[in-house]
Amino acid sequence: MKTIIQFRPPDLPPSLNGSDGLMRLHWAARRKVKDKFIYLLKMKGLQKIKTPTKLTIHNYCVHQMDWDNLASRAKIVGDTLVSCRYLPDDNPDVIVEFEMKQIKVKRIDDVRIDFIFSTPSVISAPLGSSIDHQIQ
Repeated sequence: MKTIIQFRPPDLPPSLNGSDGLMRLHWAARRKVKDKFIYLLKMKGLQKIKTPTKLTIHNYCVHQMDWDNLASRAKIVGDTLVSCRYLPDDNPDVIVEFEMKQIKVKRIDDVRIDFIFSTPSVISAPLGSSIDHQIQ
């Protein structure tokens, strides 16, 4: 089962850089951004996301971003999903796979970012298991 959460301008999650980027936001301004995403997620009528899960981010963009900036867009969405209890946590035990793709589009009307939660291909063993000892 897949859960797809889609955001379009002007409701794209912030990245690290830019005047409204996460690195430059005061904690109170960051809280306002999080409150906006709480509202947006509640309006989407989501169900709890089945865990463990795989998160794939598809960024449809006119200009591609650095990978670290794209990954930072998951921060506010992940925190909000946990705050709203759609996910129990956003740590590696819950989101066991993470993948990002950038798809160039020609028209600004096609810009969007999709967060796709799906069944992971392999559920990893917990730390300290025999698999970890075999790798060492």
